[in-house]
Formats: sequence, structure tokens, C-alpha cells
Amino acid sequence: MRVLIYSLVILFFAADYLYADIKRPDTIREVFFTGTNHELEVYKIYGRQDGPTMLIVGGIQGDEPGGFLSADSYTEIKLEKGNLIVIPRTNFYSILLFNREVKGVDMNRLFDKTPDDWQGDIVNKIKEYMKESDIFLNLHDGWGFHYPEHISWHKSPDRFGYSVIVDEEEYTCSNGKTLKLGEIAKKAMDAANAKIPDDDPKKHYFNTETSKSSSRFKSMRKSATWYAVSDLCIPAFGIEGSKNMKLDKNVLYHNYVINEFMKNAGIEIEYPNTHTYEPEFTGAVIKVHNDELFIRSGKVLEVEKGSTIKVTEIFANHKRGKTCDIVDFGNLNDINKDYKVEKDSKIIFRKDNVVMGSITIKAVEPVKQAASVEDTPHKDIEIPVKELERVKLSSEESGISLEPYIKYFHLTIDNKDVYIKSGDKIHIKNGSKVVFVKLLSSKVQDYNLAINFKGWFPADNSVNTGDDRGYEIIFPPANILKKYSVGSKGRLYPVVAYDTAVKQDIAEMLVELD
Repeated sequence: MRVLIYSLVILFFAADYLYADIKRPDTIREVFFTGTNHELEVYKIYGRQDGPTMLIVGGIQGDEPGGFLSADSYTEIKLEKGNLIVIPRTNFYSILLFNREVKGVDMNRLFDKTPDDWQGDIVNKIKEYMKESDIFLNLHDGWGFHYPEHISWHKSPDRFGYSVIVDEEEYTCSNGKTLKLGEIAKKAMDAANAKIPDDDPKKHYFNTETSKSSSRFKSMRKSATWYAVSDLCIPAFGIEGSKNMKLDKNVLYHNYVINEFMKNAGIEIEYPNTHTYEPEFTGAVIKVHNDELFIRSGKVLEVEKGSTIKVTEIFANHKRGKTCDIVDFGNLNDINKDYKVEKDSKIIFRKDNVVMGSITIKAVEPVKQAASVEDTPHKDIEIPVKELERVKLSSEESGISLEPYIKYFHLTIDNKDVYIKSGDKIHIKNGSKVVFVKLLSSKVQDYNLAINFKGWFPADNSVNTGDDRGYEIIFPPANILKKYSVGSKGRLYPVVAYDTAVKQDIAEMLVELD
């Protein structure tokens, strides 16, 4: 009994020590790996009253803006009751590159065997925050729309997009506790669907049956949600938007689902915020020696050779996700780094993966004059895409060998792979079923760029984003506008790959109809 009393006293004082500094309400921002490409921001939000804690993770795969922008919108909310831990840009490096992976590694497949590198460091941080949480939501954007029955390539059981995902209907932990994952997910999803207008798609329930030998999705055993469920006995859910839905709706409908999960968990919100507007860069504060200069976007900063400069603050219409990249120096995230000017250069400013603007650095010979700012023509530079090994396509797969420095459009025509060089034309017969898959080259396997079949739009025009990858189009297309055709016959239409980073088409082919 004496030992028990002593133990309780120790626990009481330990808890008092651990939580002594928590104010209510309050928001605490923690930053890890500062100044690197993988800088990690974590927001701990404490409600006016204590209660359950929810962990919200976004951006673990960087080409899913609906997920990380939705998570970002919860960093500024106030809570009446309960607590949030929000990691809006979990894999900031992949967001800057706008790629699912960094150097071929998918961070959401590292939770079974965590590597000893920077990605493993982030995964271990997430695991620590899971242990502080009562429920975990992992936010994503998938392709198409998940449907229980196959309707088309775009709407089928194989698509992850626009769903609420559980790893099992129910899961019994080693301590005997049963997590009713399906029941929790369906309750939140149904309430969110009731708020979605009838002319927009509704979200669907998706059970990957991760632990079963018959599961078609065994790779989920390496995911964050499965780790939370199987190792920590925490209810965890994947919330998927769709890359084929307009971004503002994507974020809004993500938030509908999150809010319902929070309500059902006993966490009460005061207000959320949504940020989907176009990033606009105003300027930056650059320290030259001991002087701080405000330089506007598109201007030139003349600096004597040998001088050290440092970007100390970035002004834009968004508060988070802002970086500066001094070309040929450091990495993609160079804010607050000392840079010695030896030659002309440029500073590129981004919000997540989007280039907002730039400032030119002009190195001048030492003279007795103050640094000046002058107008200069502004040119965006291309963000490098992920470089991979040469794409290996056997003759059975492609019938061609990819030429160096040439971009190819990958299509399927009647379920057969076809590769068309940028600048070429292809004739497609009536009755053919065509899917635009992606753009690739001998060095880059997947540019992950929007492919737009000019003039064509899906039957459900509410989800037309200008990205026509993944749709099954039966020729001649029913929904096509002849004003986009090349020439007067209305038979020739361009297909372009558009790079949002440089805001221009980087490849084009022509489709000729029968």
C-alpha cells in the first residue's frame, strides 16, 4: 500500500510538471530541421477545456494539395474543448518538388521499418505525436473517385480518391480493446455527405482490409494509419480528396469530414480557415551587411562582390509554406542563410511548390555607393523535376526505345500502351477507348504534370480541372468544343502537358479524329 501511495504521488507531480506550462486556450508552434528542404512545422492547439487529442497530418505525399491545404487551415483555429496536433506539411521536400516521393521513397510506406535518414527522422516525430493522441487523421488526394462497384476507370474500387479509408472494419488490439473503425468512419462520412450539395459527388467508404491475406492493398501495412492502429491501438483514418475536383471544393469537403470526426470525438471547434487563393509574392527583407532592405518582386538588388546577404523575411498573401531558393546555393529552403555574393544570381520565392516570384542579384565591382533597386525583366526559371534512371520499356511494352531529351506522352488505346513523341500526331479511329496516362522521358519516369486534351471536357463538368489524365474517352469524343481544333475541319486537336511551376506548356502532341 505504501509503494502504491508513493507511486501515485510521483505520477501526480510528474503530470503537474509536464502540463504546468500549458495555457488554455493556446497554440504552440514547434519547428524542426530548420533551414532544410524538409523543415517540419507542428502546431499544438489547446482548447479552453481539456479533452481528447486529435492528430491531423497533411502533405506526407507532396503532390496532394487538398490534403496539406486542408491541414493548414486547422493551424489557426480556436477550440472550445479538446486538443489538436496539426502537421500541415509533413514532407515539405516532396511538396516543394510537387512529387509523391523524394528520390523514389514514399514516406507513407516507412512506418514498418523506419530508415536512419531525414525521412526516418520525420516518421519518428509523427510516431511520437501519435502517442500523445486519441485519434489520427491522415489527409490525402487520390486519383478519380472511389466507388464500391466498377463504373469506369475513373470511378471504381481501385481508385483511392474522394473516400474515407479504414484498414479494417474492426480491429482488436493486443490489450483486448476493440477499435470500431468502420462505425466511426461511416458516422463522420455520412454526416459530411449530408452537407455536400447533391450536384457534387459524395464520398465513399473504403475498407482496405489491410491485415487480411486476401487484401489487394498489402502495401498499406507500411502506412501511418496501420502503424497507429496495429502498434498503438489508436483509431486512425485516411481522408482522401480527389485530384480531379476543383481545389476549393476539395479542401472544403475535406474539412466537412474532419469537423465531423472532431465532433464525434468530443473536440469542439470555434472556427476554421481555408486558404486556396493564388499565391502572390510582394517582396522580401534582405540584409546586406548591417542594412535591411525591402526588395519588391521582380526587382534587381545590386551588391558589391564579396558582400554577404541574407533573406530574413518573405511577404506574401499566405502565412505558411513560404521559401526562398538562392540559385546554385544551399538547397530549396535558403531563408536566414548567409550567402556571399561572388556572381550574378537569382532568388526564387515559392509557396509550397508554386513559384510566386523572384529577385535578381547583380554582383558589381566594389564602389562607394549604396545598394540600389532597379527594374529588370523578370524571367521564371524551371524547377528541376525528379531525375530517375532511364525508363526501361521492353519492346513488348512500347515497341520503341525512348530517345534522350525527348518527352513522350503515355496513352492507352483499347488497353494497349502507346508512346507518342512531343510534336508528333496520332490518328485515332472511331470506337477506340483512350486514356491519357502521363508525360515521361528517358530520364524522368513521371513528370506528374497535368495533361489537357484541348476542347474536351468530362460529362461531369463540375470536376473539370483541365487535367484529363485517367479519364476513359471513347472516340469520337462526345464532349468536345470545335473552337479548340487546329485548322478548319475540326478534326485535329492539341494535347498539352502544362507545368504550373513555370506556367507554360512543356510538351504537345496532336490527335486526329476519323
